[in-house]
Amino acid sequence: MTPVAAAARGACGRALARKLLDWPADRLLELKGVAGPGLIIVLGEEALLPWAAGIRYLGRDTEAAALLLPTNLQPSVPVQLLERAILASQSTNDRINLLPLAVLPDPPAIAAVGSARPIARELLKAWLEGEDQ
Repeated sequence: MTPVAAAARGACGRALARKLLDWPADRLLELKGVAGPGLIIVLGEEALLPWAAGIRYLGRDTEAAALLLPTNLQPSVPVQLLERAILASQSTNDRINLLPLAVLPDPPAIAAVGSARPIARELLKAWLEGEDQ
């Protein structure tokens, strides 16, 4: 599975945000991102994704296109069943705007990345300041 996203939490997420702030504006604009409390997810082509210790790379399985799954793990159930169960668990009428959903292990979490936007330096700084408090 080819990586299409990089997810990081906690200290790793803050390190990733700091690294991205050092990137030139044109390179930063080639990526999209979404962030929430304790989590940052960066989406882009494999060659453009940043590297940081502890980062989790996510990719798309052709059998479960609505999910972004860890590239180094295999689900213990058929991926189609996992996708069906995760989609059924999402209690929203606006599900299409959430997709794809990033599936994160350790601790288990599901994050909607459908609202990802080009990474804006000022928003990245604001997220980082909130995380550093």
